[in-house]
Amino acid sequence: MLTVKQIKDNARSALNSKMGDALTITMHAITNICMIGLVEFALYLILQKLGLGYYYDFRNIFKMPWVATMWGIQAIVIVCFLTYQRHIVRRMFVDITIGKDYILTRQYIFAHTNEFIKISLRSSLVLNFLKTVMFTPAVLSGYMIYRWSLRNRTDELTSLGLFVFMVFIGFTIIWLGVFFKYCASLSLAPYIMSLNPRTNVFDACDLSAKLMEGHYGQYFSLIFSFVMYLPLMLLIYPIFVLYPFWAASYDTLIKDIMGSYWQDKMPSMIRRWQKYQQ
Repeated sequence: MLTVKQIKDNARSALNSKMGDALTITMHAITNICMIGLVEFALYLILQKLGLGYYYDFRNIFKMPWVATMWGIQAIVIVCFLTYQRHIVRRMFVDITIGKDYILTRQYIFAHTNEFIKISLRSSLVLNFLKTVMFTPAVLSGYMIYRWSLRNRTDELTSLGLFVFMVFIGFTIIWLGVFFKYCASLSLAPYIMSLNPRTNVFDACDLSAKLMEGHYGQYFSLIFSFVMYLPLMLLIYPIFVLYPFWAASYDTLIKDIMGSYWQDKMPSMIRRWQKYQQ
């Protein structure tokens, strides 16, 4: 089991020879986000010119059904696009971390766009659904705390009321801890799907939960070690260095946790594809 320092050292070594590729991929990811922002801004200006600026008034989402429908469609399109792009970026950083050239992988993915869109959306939908279900008790408990605080004043507080209030607070804190651990237990699943796109997403989740046992301390230690860099993200430009460093470190951690289960099927898939292309 690697320490956080060893993980970061390995990540630096991987980036030393592939920093240009890492910057290109990071620029690709940021460009996609900026493109969405520019399209949204252009749409806003056009609707303002046409007298339809109220479309961007969030209050109308609850008042006008067609506005809510359009916002829903727009959100689905953006989420699907970013999910697919995230899948590509993750796979390319995997190649960088293990010292491979990502060009062939990118060509293979783009040649099978429809297949990889389905894979990325299906895996993302299942993982987010599982996390949402797991987070629901904490939301309900938090809502009960909010409602209780509105209906009860300090001068009306009873011992039973205080006990119930403290139970809800304790349950919310404990369940949040359970939720974060559950999310960590599924953290390997996207990488299992990236290494072998034909893997069933539920099998990937089961394998991820199994492999994460005993590695939660290592996992959260790496995440917390990057927290101190968050203020630098406000300066924008450090993102081009910090994100590749984070991605390479995270991939190194995942590879260390998976051990012998790290079996990359993409090279053989690419070779078969190249053979049929000839």
